[in-house]
Amino acid sequence: MSPSWLKRGAPWALGVIEDREVPPPPVLPPPLTPVAQSMFPTTNVGVPIVSPANALAVADVFAAVRCLSDAAASIPLIPYRETADGRTRHEGRLSDLLRRPAPGSTQANLIGSAMCHLNLFGNCFIGKFRDAEGRVEQLALLHPDRVGVELRDGRLVYTVNDGFGRQSEHGVEDIVHIRGLSTDGLVGVSPVRQCRVAMDLSASLAAHANHFFQNGARPTGILRAPPFPDQAAEDVFAAEFSNNEMGLRNAHKIAVITSELPLDFTQLSGPLDDLQFVEQRHLSTAEIARIFRVPPWMVGASSGDSMTYSNTESQALAFVTHSLRPWLVLIEQAISEDADLCPGALYCEFLLDALLRADSKTRSEVYTAALNSETGWMTREEVRRLENLEPESENPA
Repeated sequence: MSPSWLKRGAPWALGVIEDREVPPPPVLPPPLTPVAQSMFPTTNVGVPIVSPANALAVADVFAAVRCLSDAAASIPLIPYRETADGRTRHEGRLSDLLRRPAPGSTQANLIGSAMCHLNLFGNCFIGKFRDAEGRVEQLALLHPDRVGVELRDGRLVYTVNDGFGRQSEHGVEDIVHIRGLSTDGLVGVSPVRQCRVAMDLSASLAAHANHFFQNGARPTGILRAPPFPDQAAEDVFAAEFSNNEMGLRNAHKIAVITSELPLDFTQLSGPLDDLQFVEQRHLSTAEIARIFRVPPWMVGASSGDSMTYSNTESQALAFVTHSLRPWLVLIEQAISEDADLCPGALYCEFLLDALLRADSKTRSEVYTAALNSETGWMTREEVRRLENLEPESENPA
């Protein structure tokens, strides 16, 4: 069977969808338009220009994006229903869909990948795949490079490329669009594209380190010989030097060359730019962390301060509040405002307690106050549920 993005058509494509196949992501990013090429010229020094499609190959970018993606994936997304007496957890089609968005996929997969798309491309597109009756049966991410967005006659239109050269147009009834920071209200701004210079620097530093240790011939000293009698002798001398002194194993050794000619020893020292290389890499890592608003210590960079239990705890709280929560609110609101997924009084909210869970001693003190007979606000069953304990038996033995 030939691969197809959507089989048997649908309101989503052309008819009714019953199942689907998602093609593999493109190996190469789409070519830049002439305008984009003028804004982001290609490099001529052998280091690829960093783009959203290849940014994860930069170690610092990978660490920062993974930090946000893994943290978001670990937080449960809970559906609630607003009632006159407050809110209650909803169990039904929405909760089942969030728990298992698609075959072989979990909520953690969906949210983690959505966070990755947002941080690389500035946009996340969730396709709503329907069954024969028109109900949303599956949720799956669409690659941001394959989706175009335009405002046409006051209506958002999404043009989707299926990866095999076919295009289809859809509206908000087919796609949930989560956008990050935006300058036009239509599409989010890609952090990678906006901060390409800093990420190119990080990639260039890594490439420099690789080439320096693989090909660098920077000995601590060198033996100098007078002019060679012929070209053959010079070639032999150069080949022996290359074999014995270049490469990682021979880095920073004294160059010793056998020769019948008189030799003079000259001591060498590393230039200032190489002596500052490690410091420059630290600065580059800190800058990448700042772009993604991730604390440097979470990506293995120095924060400049000594880490203690108290300030680590406060920085972890700041990470949840200032780094993670803005993204989570975007995801919550995009799903909650979708009429197909959250009709009526339904809405979704991330349970941040999964990340902000205190230590046992602190939780015990809070529960003691919460269970106070006069000023408390919780019951024993509620406490046991928060601690993932079984309900107390009404008739204990």
